Amino acid sequence: MTNNKFRFDLRKKEKIKACKPILERLYKNHKKKYIELFFHEKDMVFEEFSLEHLVKAKILRKIGKKFRANVQVFPLSGKFICTDFIISTNSIKNGEVVRGREDVWGILTYESPYIAKKAIVEKNNIVLDLATGSGIIALFCADKAKKVIATDINPKAINYAKFNAILNGAEDKIEFRLGDMFKPIKDMRFDLIIWNGATLALPGDKEKYPVYCYGGYAGSNMTRKFIEEAPKHLTRKGKMQWLDPSLGTEKESATIKHIKEKWKNKNFKIVCEERVPPDDLFKVIDYCNKRLIYEPIHGRPKTPLEIKTITKGEVDEWMDLLKKRGYTHINALMIKVYPSTKFKIVKTKPKKIVFKRMNYLPAEWHFLSYQRILQLLKICEEY
Repeated sequence: MTNNKFRFDLRKKEKIKACKPILERLYKNHKKKYIELFFHEKDMVFEEFSLEHLVKAKILRKIGKKFRANVQVFPLSGKFICTDFIISTNSIKNGEVVRGREDVWGILTYESPYIAKKAIVEKNNIVLDLATGSGIIALFCADKAKKVIATDINPKAINYAKFNAILNGAEDKIEFRLGDMFKPIKDMRFDLIIWNGATLALPGDKEKYPVYCYGGYAGSNMTRKFIEEAPKHLTRKGKMQWLDPSLGTEKESATIKHIKEKWKNKNFKIVCEERVPPDDLFKVIDYCNKRLIYEPIHGRPKTPLEIKTITKGEVDEWMDLLKKRGYTHINALMIKVYPSTKFKIVKTKPKKIVFKRMNYLPAEWHFLSYQRILQLLKICEEY
């Protein structure tokens, strides 16, 4: 059974709201079972108190006398965010994970929680959250913002994000709109535009990948659109922020090079945080291919990102293109843009490097120990 067409029923808000106290109690008092349900995706017997509210809201379903998670529920600073599992053990066919075109991107420690908790939102800001996915960034922005508009091209993502807003009591502060990039907001202007969109560099075409995944051959399709369009939608003191796993060289990412070309005459201060040192691009590709596809370990299934077969020709064409463009490294950046009297780029590094690299997809939640998951959740709390 796959979970690709799953949707939440949003009509009965009170039933959805009733789930949060149950999730809080489950996470606080029965953490091991919480992890088994929502991270290891195990069917669990639970008799300590009733989980029927979670069943009625479709967070869980009954399998005989056991409970099974329909979605992952990620706990972060008092909020609970429902999203699809990145790798679902209940979506395996012929030894390979089956992905859905409209699956909602799962939450990894070093991605969405980082930008959500470090959002440069200020009190009473009007915020645009592009490619909202599960809505996690919009939820945290809503704590300070006057209003958040969250957009996504994926109908399933909008459904999940709306559910999460209701679940966490933020539905009155977040408005969700379906559509590609800036199309749903037309001529509106914002105090902050923030996003964590599809930026993976991959072979083949976008129809062979889930919506959340494909960023083009160089991973920069959406980034380039963002750089060209976002300034048109800023207020006079408006800011921008995004996570950027950009290809490039060891000295400069392709994104920064593009920013210099497009924004050189704009009064922007670009703060570029190098979250980890640049990774060797081709070593990363080789490592991920081995761990995800060619040499699955610990009994895990093959876990390719694509939903349709990628041919050897497509892979060879992709590799040749990367080399011709001179790409040698992946740069894991957090980019923040502020109004300024002149154009300038400031390079920074975090005080503490938490992860040695940002390519941890092979070490997905299902394959981590209980103690390691607790450690990673603690890191998220400390952002």
